[in-house]
Order: sequence, then structure tokens, then C-alpha cells
Amino acid sequence: ERRYPMDQDTLQMILREAVRETVTQVLQALLNADREAFLREHGGRKNGYYPRKLETAFGQVELSIPRDREGRYYPSLLQPYARRQVDLGEVAVALYAAGVSQRKAAEVMSLLLGHRYTHETISALTDQVLKEVEAFRHRPIPEDMAWVYLDGFFLKVLREGIGVEREAVYVALGVTPGGQRQVLGFWLLPTESATAWEEVL
Repeated sequence: ERRYPMDQDTLQMILREAVRETVTQVLQALLNADREAFLREHGGRKNGYYPRKLETAFGQVELSIPRDREGRYYPSLLQPYARRQVDLGEVAVALYAAGVSQRKAAEVMSLLLGHRYTHETISALTDQVLKEVEAFRHRPIPEDMAWVYLDGFFLKVLREGIGVEREAVYVALGVTPGGQRQVLGFWLLPTESATAWEEVL
């Protein structure tokens, strides 16, 4: 049985594990939306999934890669970021951090998908991602928490007209009386400071 509170190294390990689980959920949702968009624009039929492991800044994630019956579809979001040296897992966290606007989400989706789709399809995908974001923000969480840990890390964020910059992500990690851990929220802010933490709280 783990006793709380925990030391800093253990907290960092658990925090990254919890974030990795959330990253997996975000990327899976993006993959499913990408295949739907491809089939709408190019025709064809779904043909299940195949497993693939992907290394991210938060550790290895296991994804179910969608495929089509005709063999023409491959997830467009898996390659561009490898070429740009921006971690896809970090993008997933950025999308789910509080304060992601429609415009910012559209920028991220356009960079992820390149020129593969029309503007209308990118807009529809952005709307779908933002619905997932809102569902994450408003999901029910346990009323009782034994502990709430606050910590942060830095990730790469694309800023229009500026390029890629490192910004602070603040994370609230809750632990229930039964020991269940879950990420309560993400906040994306330019720097880590006492003032920013006050804003989060």
C-alpha cells in the first residue's frame, strides 16, 4: 500500500504515467477522426485496426491504427511531426490544456495534417477535436480526493508568426481515498511562476 504524500521523484514518475494515459486517449481520438475525414473525401470502407507503439516525450504509448479496406489510408499525423522534430505527445497535451481556442486548434490540426484535406474538412476535424477537449474538461471526477498534487513541465508549442516555443504546462493530479490516480486538468501558460500557479488555483 502506497503512503501519501510521496517524494518528488515518485510524483514525477506517476505524473508522467498519468499524462501518458491521457496522451494515448487524445492521439487515438485524433487517429479515428483522421480516418473518418479520409473516407469522406476519398471514399472507401473501414477495415479495423492494427497495433502500433509510438515513443513520446511521456513514454511509449500503444495505439490502435485505423486502416481502410482498400489499403490507401495511412494516418497523416504520424509522419509530419517526426520530420519537424516536434513531439506528437506534447501536441496532444497542448490540445487538451485549458485555453486552446478554435483558432489555435485549427493551427495545430493544419500543421498535423498538412495539405491532405480541404479547409472545410480541417474545420470539421477541429470542431471534433474541440468537442473531445470540452468532454475532457467537463467529465465527472470523484468528489473526494485524498491528495491533489500540482506540478508542471515544459513542452513545445507552435505560435503563429513565431514558430515553436517552449511553454509551461501545469498539471493537477488527484489521488482518491482508494488510491486511484487521475489527471484533473491541464493549463498551458507561457512560463512557470507563482502568479501563474495562483491563476490555476
